[in-house]
Amino acid sequence: MRFIFLALPLVLALPACSSEDEPSHGTDVTIDAKTDDGSDVAIKADGSTGKVGIKIPGFDANIRLPKVLLDDANFDIDGAKLYPGSTVSTVNVKADEGAAKGDQAHVVIGFTSPAEAAKVGPWLKEEFGKNKITLSGDGNALSGKTSDGNAFTIKLSDDGGKTKGVIDIVG
Repeated sequence: MRFIFLALPLVLALPACSSEDEPSHGTDVTIDAKTDDGSDVAIKADGSTGKVGIKIPGFDANIRLPKVLLDDANFDIDGAKLYPGSTVSTVNVKADEGAAKGDQAHVVIGFTSPAEAAKVGPWLKEEFGKNKITLSGDGNALSGKTSDGNAFTIKLSDDGGKTKGVIDIVG
């Protein structure tokens, strides 16, 4: 559940941007969770339209907010940033998996970096290392653990001189 509270400010901060600063496509954000009593919580921000749907116990709304494209400045894992110039295309949080085991979440973040995977992978290893997180694996499939002990993987693939990446965190 704590991932919901970490991601919720991303969605609620969207109105702070003016429409003249609005990108043609923003970051898609999806949060699906359950409260302690089993009630559904759903938040979805559509990066194409700016439409945001919020459904929490006692509150249900659909609104249009300015689109926001998250980038390397808006993201870090224990202080480690994405490759410079990267943009975040999707943030998906599912926090009702393994409810019987306690508060657990599954977070998947999709991003694009402006360099080839052969450059992005080693850069990420160095960046995470500076922040005391050891990444293992080769340049296209990396894995590590956050300071909280949550396992994560980073998968990279080349896309016409850029890199498409997916970070998968389970905790």
